[in-house]
Order: sequence, then structure tokens, then C-alpha cells
Amino acid sequence: MSVQELGNLLQTRRKKLQLSQAYVAELASLSTRQLLDWEAGRGNPSFKQLQAVLEVLGLSLAIQPKAL
Repeated sequence: MSVQELGNLLQTRRKKLQLSQAYVAELASLSTRQLLDWEAGRGNPSFKQLQAVLEVLGLSLAIQPKAL
């Protein structure tokens, strides 16, 4: 998954839940600017930061092997 795809996923989920960027950022202990950048496919969130946003959005991270 690319950074752009991740950003699109976060934005789509946030909008589906009808949450503002400011609200999600506050609950995840981030700046609104950081979340805005991630949704736009910019920036490089730490694993801990990503986990916090995923938790707020009711998402989880799964790692799977690629098909050969």
C-alpha cells in the first residue's frame, strides 16, 4: 500500500464516520496539519501515530504476505 492509498483510506473512513480532521487529530494526539498531510499522501507517520489514528477511526492494521 502506498502512502497515497493510506491517506485516501484514512480520509474515506473519517468522512464515513462524519468526523472532522481536527477531532480525529485531537483524539489521536496529533496536530490537524499532520493528519491533513497524511490524508493528502504526504508525511511519514510513525507506527505509534498511525496506530492512534487507526484506533480513533475503528480500523486495524494487518500484515499479510504478498502473493508470489
